[in-house]
Amino acid sequence: MPYDPFHQSPGQVDVLATILARAESEGASGVAVIDLDGCLFDTRPRQVQIFRELAGQRGWDDLALIKGDHFQDWSIRNTLKNIGLSDERVDEIHDDVHAYWWKSFFTSDYVIYDHAMPGGPDFVRDLKAKGTYIVYLTGRDETMRAGTETSLRRYGFPLGDRATLIVKPDFETDDTLFKGDAMEQIRTYGKPVIFLDNEPSNVNRFQDDCPDALVVFVETDHSPKPVTPYEGMSRVKGFLR
Repeated sequence: MPYDPFHQSPGQVDVLATILARAESEGASGVAVIDLDGCLFDTRPRQVQIFRELAGQRGWDDLALIKGDHFQDWSIRNTLKNIGLSDERVDEIHDDVHAYWWKSFFTSDYVIYDHAMPGGPDFVRDLKAKGTYIVYLTGRDETMRAGTETSLRRYGFPLGDRATLIVKPDFETDDTLFKGDAMEQIRTYGKPVIFLDNEPSNVNRFQDDCPDALVVFVETDHSPKPVTPYEGMSRVKGFLR
């Protein structure tokens, strides 16, 4: 399963301790750059909500059987098959499901259904307590800011004093290019020394841009781009210590 936030990957406790130690050594001059979807937030409840809404509207009881564990990648076709639907049934409803998902998933109204990753809020609060400036750097765009801020506050993530949310200016902007370009703004807050992201192209870009930083790949799910994290990069499945 791609998501396994209730378990620890080998060495996870040590990696998280190393992050906090790095934060303490840098003090107020250090900046931690952290992704949201698939990193601090589990997006599967958002997806379940969308699928079940459509199921209720159409009377599709078979689609209503959707559970979080059925989302193993970003393929809607695979997700429908994971429910146990036949190939014929998948073909019948796929386009309608995809259209409803597309118009709903990337909106401020639906991000509020996300759940914080277990241990995530405590970990970010501990980072901030070390003096670290927190930057939430997300591929969500400006139209999703309100719902994102609501979710951050709901789960107790620091926001406001030395904790900043940076979103894309628009949906069309490529996530990795945006995150690379955001480094200019991030450096105005201090020295970027910690990065956590679940997208291989992003963590590789961070490592290239900030070779002295501690870059950690969060093993949940990611886009189907044929990119893998650099060899030897630290990894965690979540934030349980």
